[in-house]
Amino acid sequence: MADLNQVREGLREIDIAVHNVWTLGKNMIVGWTADDEGLQVCFAPTYRVLGEAGNNPHLLDGSRQMDPQVFARTCRILQARPLHLELPFKVGTAKGEVPPDAVDTVIRRYSIVRTSHRAVMLFDIVGFQAAPPVIQLSQFTSLESSISSAGELLTEAGLSVELARSTAGDGFIYVWNREAGFEADLRTYAALLVTLIDNALVRQQLGFDNPLVPTLRSGFTIGSHYSYHQVEGTKPRGFEYATGQVTITLARMIEKALGGQILIGAFDRPMGDRAASDRPAGETPSVDTVLFLAHAEKLLARLKGRKLGEATLGEIRGILSGGTIDKKAQSVVKYAVADKHGNRYEAFNLRLKADAGGKAPLEIGLSGNDLAGFDARPAVYEIPIAKKTAAAAG
Repeated sequence: MADLNQVREGLREIDIAVHNVWTLGKNMIVGWTADDEGLQVCFAPTYRVLGEAGNNPHLLDGSRQMDPQVFARTCRILQARPLHLELPFKVGTAKGEVPPDAVDTVIRRYSIVRTSHRAVMLFDIVGFQAAPPVIQLSQFTSLESSISSAGELLTEAGLSVELARSTAGDGFIYVWNREAGFEADLRTYAALLVTLIDNALVRQQLGFDNPLVPTLRSGFTIGSHYSYHQVEGTKPRGFEYATGQVTITLARMIEKALGGQILIGAFDRPMGDRAASDRPAGETPSVDTVLFLAHAEKLLARLKGRKLGEATLGEIRGILSGGTIDKKAQSVVKYAVADKHGNRYEAFNLRLKADAGGKAPLEIGLSGNDLAGFDARPAVYEIPIAKKTAAAAG
């Protein structure tokens, strides 16, 4: 293994050199590649990179590490002269070399990166704006504690998550898992449910009318977003922010949600990051919302017997609401939420049942019978196989 002191010094030198060309966000680092002497780093004005990204998605997609051919092409596209950094170690996967992930972690702080599919949740504290400041503070810290408790429980269960969060003000908190991939998204969904269970347990303990603990509206969906590090002072912050279609969708969904409601966006999630050999026979390479939640049930079963505060978790189930459409009973109903611009966002209503060691299971969220005031248009949900069959028949 490479000498740790050399590694630390080398990473520090990378950070200093990249920071100097970053110039407080005027430039951004687009990519890097390793050579025999160290690194070559491609940087360019941020506006130029974003202007070219539409025709060259690789400028924002994926790892910032590039092979020499892609790196050279990237520099030509951006008319950029690469920065060369000599290092006291080699970057690679062989014994004694420093893993590329360590270098990429430093580089990404000075980049903007697009992720095609990532699960994000949004919590909205009901009545936050009208509450006194000390109550607002209590509600925020209570919610933050529930999020942290969920992350800790999942990690202890062998389901590693790294929950990042950012506040949009007025009682909104976005939360996502820094780990990417299909399994990571399943764990993010599990974190949503455990957060809501912890919140319900605290409300149960202190009294459901106690304003110190928040009543929540919550949403979850999967979509694309951009990650960036906010400039603070003369350095980028240590943790990234997320913005993009997934956060917009969540905000529009939550605007119409009722107090206590849980909305799950209608999405299709590719399973490309799971090896074909790991998929059960007949499993499709992508899943919609309903199939995604079915996959999550196996993961939720691994939380049984785990302690959440003083409670011991038993069975946890997320149930999508049904209803009646055109006088026909539907086991699952999909809702279309419209914003003020006429854009439509599809979502499902979720009800959560959780055994937490009490006399009766916790019931969180709203049932289909509670949605009379929900400003959304119900529609029939069709399973993906049925859609394909209908298309083939047509």
